[in-house]
Formats: sequence, structure tokens, C-alpha cells
Amino acid sequence: MTLQKLIQPYFWELFSKKFREKIDRLRYAGFFTASHAEEKKMRLVTGREGWLCFYWLVDESDGVIVDAKFQACGPISLIAAGEIATELVIRKNYDQASRISADLLDQHIRDRKDVPAFPKEAYASLNQAITAIERAVDQCLDIPYTAQYDVTPIEHDFEEIPGGIVGWEQFEVSQKLKIIEEVIDKEIRPYIELDSGGIKVLQLKEDREVWISYEGSCTTCHSSTGSTLNAIQQILRARVHPDLVVIPEGL
Repeated sequence: MTLQKLIQPYFWELFSKKFREKIDRLRYAGFFTASHAEEKKMRLVTGREGWLCFYWLVDESDGVIVDAKFQACGPISLIAAGEIATELVIRKNYDQASRISADLLDQHIRDRKDVPAFPKEAYASLNQAITAIERAVDQCLDIPYTAQYDVTPIEHDFEEIPGGIVGWEQFEVSQKLKIIEEVIDKEIRPYIELDSGGIKVLQLKEDREVWISYEGSCTTCHSSTGSTLNAIQQILRARVHPDLVVIPEGL
């Protein structure tokens, strides 16, 4: 191990670029008080685990987390986990928040989809954030919420592959479907599952039409033919091939 690595706190270079950008520009650090909640006519909910605490302002009419902040003291990875988790829960209801996983927090700020944003030495911070979320959710269970959601937080900062995957036209259909399924599994399905929904790849027609079917809440959500569908298509075009068209069966 080099001297340079020893003197860099928490092996800074092992974290993703997006991780470091989050730390450089914290947007959600802070807290709410009972007076803040009273002024906005919201319920103040706190979720604490160790040196991390979430503060949520929750609408008691529908369980939506209208605003959120966090406080953290400790390793830089814990501060980043608090920032990312807070960003993800805002404008979601507490049921959606309960579906957030440590893996999803990490995926949200990866530079490359196959390289973790947090090194293994920092996984404890991700788990700490998930525990704090669970404790906040426990304080909301008496609030009614709608089971139909409009917004799925699929990422839009795609890294495009110019012209698509090399040799795409020469692949067998089974190989193409495997690639499409892998992209959906890593980059789309975890976000849709936040909304109690699901997605299944049915077939690839004429080498460009990706036929899918929605499951769960996605079957009745209008964004399934709008923003969510557009995001799925943009991701597949960016990662796989620019000519792909996503078609939902039965919608």
C-alpha cells in the first residue's frame, strides 16, 4: 500500500465521481423541528441509527414525504448515504421509501453500472441508512397511502454507447434478449419495484421492437405509457442500440 493511499481519508479515489460530487454539494443536510412541521401542517418523522438521523415532513392525508433532511456525524460514506437516501425519498410515500435497498442507494450514484459507488469498506454506512429509513417508516404506518403511484425515479443521466453495442446486428435473438434483460434488471427493475410494480420482457420483433408487459401497480399507472415508458426506452437506446422501440403489451 502506497503512502499516498494511506494519507487519503477513506481511500477517496475508491468512491465514484458521482459520490464525490454529492459530498461537494450537499443539498439535504439539515433538520426540521416541530414548529416547522406545524407551520406546514405536516407530521414530523425522525429515523435515527447511530450517528445518522433523517427528518421527514409527511403529509398525513396520503403518506407522501413532502420534504426531508438529514444529519450525520462520522465517516464521509455515512454523510453520502444520508444525502442519497434523502434525495430518493422526497415526493415518495413511506411505503415506497420502505422498498429502498442498500443496493439501490449504491446504484443511484455509480459512474459505471458494473462498478459499485461505495467500496466494500463503506457498506456499513449504506446499511445504517436503510435501518434509519425503516425506523422512520415505522412512525408512519397509521397514515393511509395510495397504492397507485405516478413517478418512478429512473435515472436519466445515461452514458450513451455511440451506435450501440458493437456487433449488435450479428447477435442471435436469444443473445439480444439476454442483453436487454440484463440492462432492465440492473437499471430499471429496482426503481419500478419501489412503486410495487414489475416489468417482463416478452419478445424482440424485427430486431428493434422490444415488447414488454407490466406487472403490479404498473398495469394501472398512467406513467406506464408516459414518463416511465420513455425512460425505459431511453435507457435501452443509450445502453444497447439507438433504434430500439419499447412497446407495452395490452396498453
